[in-house]
Amino acid sequence: MESLIEEYKIKNKELENKYLIFLIKNEKYAFSIKNIKEIIRKPNINHVPNLPDYYLGMSKLRDDIVPIISLRKRLKYPSLEEENKALIETLKLREQDHINWLNELEKSIKEDREFQLQRDPRLCNFGRWYYSFKTDSYTLKAHLDKFELPHNQIHSIANLALDTKKNKGVQDALDIIEATRSTTLKSMIALFNELYKILETHTNERTIVFYSIRNNKQIGFIVDRIDRIIEIPKENIESPELDNQFSEYLHGIGKLNDNFYLIFNEDKLF
Repeated sequence: MESLIEEYKIKNKELENKYLIFLIKNEKYAFSIKNIKEIIRKPNINHVPNLPDYYLGMSKLRDDIVPIISLRKRLKYPSLEEENKALIETLKLREQDHINWLNELEKSIKEDREFQLQRDPRLCNFGRWYYSFKTDSYTLKAHLDKFELPHNQIHSIANLALDTKKNKGVQDALDIIEATRSTTLKSMIALFNELYKILETHTNERTIVFYSIRNNKQIGFIVDRIDRIIEIPKENIESPELDNQFSEYLHGIGKLNDNFYLIFNEDKLF
């Protein structure tokens, strides 16, 4: 066994300072690539009872049965599925906000009272989320870009309808609102429904499969996304501080240029 370990060390010396950067909750972390066997899409997983929740189960990779761990759950974060489900529920409220917004504009004109809801598309609850949300997913970003025009158009209707009421009368103003409801709002609701489908099905999750020669076993860790491989000189890696929330799982903290990376020790994660 010792000779195998020595041979393994020599073979992997050239990989000593190379690290795989991956993302969890839009934060970048690292694994040494020395013990990485492969990176695959999230595999089919068979649930195994009576294990911690971060053990998702077992997966058959060719002739091997490999335990699969959710790194999110191991770090006490919600799973990506749970996070996206919560986001969908929030976005459904924002969808309803715009239905209610147009209804309230209509009522205020009919009842001849002041319209007090937000007219600036950047300051409504959806707008605040929309203009602050960041994603590395091209699919998600491309779809979200489609919201800007109809969303801005809906909010611009308030001034147009109120001016029309003043200059042409209530019915003309109501006609503008009804036209907006049947076109622009309908289009925006369709965008929301497509967004929910994307959040439910689209994922860049990958499974990093390690082989530990000391334990003679493989294990897979599911991460949100793979970023790249970088080289961090040994002198740029410091011991983790004890008060770091992940210190028990860390090999060290690496610095490259102005970026810091928490480097996990995979053996400490299972």
